[in-house]
This record gives sequence, C-alpha cells and structure tokens, in this order.
Amino acid sequence: MLRNYLLTALRSFVKYKGYTIINVLGLTVGIVSSLLILLWIQDEVQKNRFHENEATLYQVMRNMEMGGREIGTTISVPKPLAEVLEQEYPEIEHAELITWKQEFLFQLDDKYTREEGYSAGDAFFEILSYPLLIGDPATVLDDTYSVVISENLAIKYFGEDWSSDPQLIGQSFKIDNGNLFKITGVFANPGPNSSMQFDFILNIEEFILRNDWVEHWGNNGLQMIAKLHEGDYDIDALNSRVLEEIMRHDVDYVSKAFLQPYHERYLYSNYENGKLIGGRIDYVKIFFVVAIFILVIASINFMNLSTARSTLRAKEIGVRKVLGAQKSSLGAQFMMESVLLTLLAMLISVGIVYVLLPTFNTLTDKNIVIDFTSPEFWLLTGGIVLFTGLLSGSYPAFFLSSFNLLHVLKGTLKHTRSATFFRKGLVVFQFAISILLIIGTMTVYRQIDYIMNKSLGVDKEHVLYVLSEAGIKDHFETYKNDLMSLPEVEAVSRSSQNPLSAGSNTFGVQWEGKDPDSRDLIYIFHGDFDWIETMGIELLEGRDFSSNFPYDSSSYIINETAAKLMEMDDPVGQGLNVWGTEGTIVGLVKDFHLESMYEELKPMVLRFDPDNADLNFIRISGDTKTAISEIEEVYHKYNPGLPFDYVFLDQAYAEDYQSETVIGSLANYFAAIAVFISCLGLLGLASFTVSQRTKEIGVRKVLGASVVGLVLMLSKDFTRLIIIAFVIAAPIAYYFAAEWLDRFEFKADLGYQVFLISGIGAFLTAAITVGYRSARAAMANPSTSLRDE
Repeated sequence: MLRNYLLTALRSFVKYKGYTIINVLGLTVGIVSSLLILLWIQDEVQKNRFHENEATLYQVMRNMEMGGREIGTTISVPKPLAEVLEQEYPEIEHAELITWKQEFLFQLDDKYTREEGYSAGDAFFEILSYPLLIGDPATVLDDTYSVVISENLAIKYFGEDWSSDPQLIGQSFKIDNGNLFKITGVFANPGPNSSMQFDFILNIEEFILRNDWVEHWGNNGLQMIAKLHEGDYDIDALNSRVLEEIMRHDVDYVSKAFLQPYHERYLYSNYENGKLIGGRIDYVKIFFVVAIFILVIASINFMNLSTARSTLRAKEIGVRKVLGAQKSSLGAQFMMESVLLTLLAMLISVGIVYVLLPTFNTLTDKNIVIDFTSPEFWLLTGGIVLFTGLLSGSYPAFFLSSFNLLHVLKGTLKHTRSATFFRKGLVVFQFAISILLIIGTMTVYRQIDYIMNKSLGVDKEHVLYVLSEAGIKDHFETYKNDLMSLPEVEAVSRSSQNPLSAGSNTFGVQWEGKDPDSRDLIYIFHGDFDWIETMGIELLEGRDFSSNFPYDSSSYIINETAAKLMEMDDPVGQGLNVWGTEGTIVGLVKDFHLESMYEELKPMVLRFDPDNADLNFIRISGDTKTAISEIEEVYHKYNPGLPFDYVFLDQAYAEDYQSETVIGSLANYFAAIAVFISCLGLLGLASFTVSQRTKEIGVRKVLGASVVGLVLMLSKDFTRLIIIAFVIAAPIAYYFAAEWLDRFEFKADLGYQVFLISGIGAFLTAAITVGYRSARAAMANPSTSLRDE
C-alpha cells in the first residue's frame, strides 16, 4: 500500500510540474525562514545553560527605593553582603564577587594589547564551567596578583603551540602600566552560549585593594553569583531571609536583596517597579509565533494550490472510487503527497540554511552552526516536516477525497459555499498575518530611526574618544595643546564616562533644604576644562569649567532635572555638597540623555576632577581619515608602542541599540517573506477561481467584454478579501505596536501613516498578483474554453 501511495504521488508531481514547483517553492521559503528563526531561538534559550552547577547558581539582585517614588532593580550589590551570605546562610556554599567587564592594557616584553575581562573571587572556576586547560580550579586564583588567561590570549603572546611552552605558567604581564600579574592558568575560550565573553580573570582582592570604597554597605559596585549546596531548598523561603540583609547593616535607605536563577538572567532581565516583566524572552516569544505563522502561511498555500487543481484531478479521483478506493485511502494518498513535498522542501531548505548561516550570523551577531550529529536538530527538522506536512495535507485530503462520484463522472463537479468560504478565509488569514508583520516592521523601523536621529542634548557626530594612558594622563595639558594645534581638531576634553551611556551614580549629594528621607540617585561625572563645549551640550546659565578660575576644584555643574529635584529656580551660585566636599554650582546645562531611551531623564552633577577622568574626547572636522592619522601621531608621541584604539561616539551609541536594530532587520526580512508566500497562496486561489470561470470568461469575451473589464471582474472578490484582512489585522497590530513602544520612555508616534502604507502596500501587492493571473485568463482565446460546448 505504501509503495502504491509513493508511486502515485510521484506520478502526480511529474504530471503537474507547475503546481509542484510552486508548492515546493512556497514550502521551502517558509521552512527556510522558520528554521532560521528556530535556530536563533534555540541559541537564545541555551545561553548560560552549559554550567554543570546550573541548578544551584543564582544571581544576587537588589531592589532599591528611588526617592520613595519607585523601585529600581539592579545586579549591583554591596561587597560585604558576600561574607554575610557565606557565613550566616548554610544553604549558600559560595557567594562570588565579580566586577563589571574591564578593559586593560596588557604588556609582555615589548608587546602590548588591550584585553577585556573581569576580576572575580577565587572560586570562580569552581562554580562556573569555564574549563581550565592549564591550572587547578581550586587554587588558580589564590594569589592576589594572579591572572588566568584565555586560549586566545595565550596564542597572541605565546603562539599556536603555547601549550608546549614550559615557561608560560609563571610569566608575568604588566597590566595598565602598573603591577605585574603572574599567569597561573589558561581557560578554554568561552563558547557562544555564554553571556560572559572575556579573555582574562584577575583576583578580585587586587581590585578591592585599589577601590576600598567597595567595603561600605552603602556602595554597590560589584556583581555577585551565589552557588547553593546541592539539595532541595525552598528558594522563596531563602529569598525572604536574604531580602532584608542589606537593610540590617545599612538603614540609610530601603534596599532589598533577592536571588534569581543565573540561567534566567539573559532572557529575563527587565524589571519595573521591582517586578520582573520580561526581557529578551519577549523577542523569543514573538519570533516563535512568527515562525509558526510563516509555516501556517506556507501550509495554506499548499491547501489553496491543491484545491486550485482539484478540477484537474477530479476524474482521477472518480475513476479510483469506481475501482473501489475508499475515502480513507484517498485521504491517506493526498496526505502522503503533502508530507513528501514537505520532506523534499525540507531537504532543500537545510542546504539553503547551511549556505545562509554565515550571513545570518553576521546579521544577528550570533555564531550558530548546524550540528548534523545532534538529535535535537533532527527532532527540530522532523517536527517541522510533520507539522507542516500534516497541516498542509489535512484540508486537501478531506476536500479531494469527498468529491461526489456521480457529479465527477457526469462532469458537473461544483464546490460548496462552505468550501469556497473556507478557502477565502485562509487567504484573509494569510494577508492579515502579513499586514500584521508589515505594521510591526514599520513600527520598529520608525522607533530605531527616531532613536538614531533624536536630539540627545549631546552632539554625538564627529566625536571620538580614547583611553587616557599613562603618558597622556601625566602630560594631558601639553597633549591637549598638541591636538588643538591640528587643523582638523575643534575641541578636546576628558571625563569619567561616556555621556550617553552613564553608569556611575550616588546618594551622596546634599543641598540646602534637602529632605533627609529623600533617596534619589544622582549621576556623577568627573570632568575637565571645556567638556561642555567639546560634547556640544547647551549651557543655559553660568559657565563651563575654566582655567581662568583657580577654585574650580570645588565647583559643580548640574542639569535641568537635577535643578528640579533640588527645587532650585536659580541654581547658579548656590551651594552643593558631593561626598562631603562643599562647593558651588557654577553652571546649568540643558538635559541630555544619560541612559537609553527606555529610561526617563536623570539628574546629573559634573564635578571638576581631571584625575578621575579617563576618557579623552576629541571633536574633529574636515577629512576624518586625515584627522585620525594626525591624532594617532600625537597619541604615539606620548604613548610610544601602544596600540591606538578609538571609538566614535555615534557608533558607540548605535551599538547600545544593536538588539533593537537586529530585531528590526529580522522583522523586515520575515515580513517580506510572509508577503511573498501569501502572494503565492493568492495566486493559487486566483488560479482556482479562473479555472472555475473559464467558460464564463469565454462567453463574456465573445459577447464583447474587454480585457480590463474582465480583470476588474475577477479581481473585485480578492479586493474585498484584502480589505477584510486589513480590518482584522489593524487593531491587533495597533495593540501590540503600542505595547512595544510603551517600553521606551521616549518613542516615535504610532501615526496613521504606518497603517495606511501597510494597507496600501498589501493591497497593491495582492492586486499585482491577482491581476497577472486574471489578465492571462482574460487574454486567452475564448475558442479554447468553449470548444467542448
């Protein structure tokens, strides 16, 4: 029986080549798109799941009341909490402190490179599964001045055969022109399924020696990962005890700690007023639904194209029924054809995906590979084949096997109103999904465009910044004068942070009349002369820091939001205390965006503190290539032999929204694919309609109907379908688009233009598709369709 099904299916594929090609094309495009999306989803959900201790690893989090108005959630916690958790909580085996990612200058002999990594507690390699190629996880970070390097870093300095170098362990790097750090181990490069990507780990005790401020309960400058002992614990009960731990030691403000499963941090990272509301998991869910929709749209194509050729197979079905074929066996035959075509499309799709993956990885900043030996991959592809094949074949199997034998043999085959309604409903569904995707894509594009072009309060164009290495830091004024002598350099200054991506804030700002119960975080910048001018920030009142004023060491500049918080209508000249240093406000600047567009404008204080300003900002004009070449020459004058690395401010800003940009690009592609597949389905229904009305078209042509009139007649039903699809899709799209935009504090308007353009675009695409098929039928010779009358 199976052999008979296969042979019959193959004969049908060969006999109806055109339909077979269109079916395979639609299924292939749908499967390729869905397979790429599902591989992306698989990569997302596997992040940080490779750790052997996954079930017992938790990120220590902190909720903190912000001025009594809202609760902010952060992974930044006080250092003393680690000791308390390890000593007073028997469930917790390790509470490992980790810094934020740091970039340091590594030097070995006369070779220099800049590397990124972390400082961490001595059990880092015991609790996290970053395998050591050399070294003992239990002792590799015992020494305060030890460094464990990645395989990549080992290759950079010791060559491809580094593992055979007996002198590697024990050699020392000079880091940031300071202390020597002895190599005590080498770890395998973190894989793509790790959210932490790094090339070195230092002992955190060295960081603490340089930053004794972390010892205070009120300062929160470190991350912490807790590993629990093996066992069955009530995490809610443990959290309820941990919650008040910070406030037991520091009663100055409301700050509560809690534990979140470590592997969840990558996907579940967004909190609102202390409550988890989502994160990247939202995009995972959205694209999973998109993948399913694309497969459904491709399956609908198969249904429509199968019914479109039903009249061609009607006599075949009638003859087989006369010979004794049952409805069930006919249904199985058509189901077999569907699964076989889907399997063929899958084989083609896997080859296409394999070829497209490098481009897809570049687009999504991923490192996805197809592991043909992985059972998960074959389960995924097998699941797609079964889902799509059975869904695609379900309606044709029922529809074609249900033909009335008498009507088929008499040549009076007609389709019921319910069947016609069902097929049109499928087309409405296809185009509703397509319109939904188009509106979503346009919304994301408008928001990204809004973010990239909105006035930020900082002129980010033509500004680059470099780290202040030792030679520059020690001779900054002469370095600045050398740069200012270049014709392409307009301004030079330095500060402690990128003004568009600030991260340092404090409660330690006092002013006259401040409510003693107020707990408002204020962002602190350490700056130098001419910083306001260099960054293109608008000065509303007062002045910038200037060498003409010898007492600027105790002067402050604040922004509008800070002035409102401090209830100062005329802040210039008023007193301000930052970390115990009394001073005077000398300037008021217009608000600029210190954080992302997801956040509201925040209060800021700029203090004159060049010693802690490690980023040098340079505004250039004229030819960029020439400017960079000349700046590099000056740089090497003060730092001979060091690599000249620079970042443009606008590029750094764009990278902050890389996730949104990637999501927007993916949405563009998949919306276009959904429209393309929907058009194939529409072509199938148009072909079906034309085949049903062939004789009518012939009679009308004989009676003098024009081609244009016939095309309009055949197209009007489809016009209604597209309008219905738009009416269904528009309110749904509006709801989800508005919900997504609400995540941003600053967002583009969701104007009617988005819906108008989407509707017109879908209508024109459908009109061209139907018009093409209708025009072919209208221009056909009527004698062909009327010959048997």
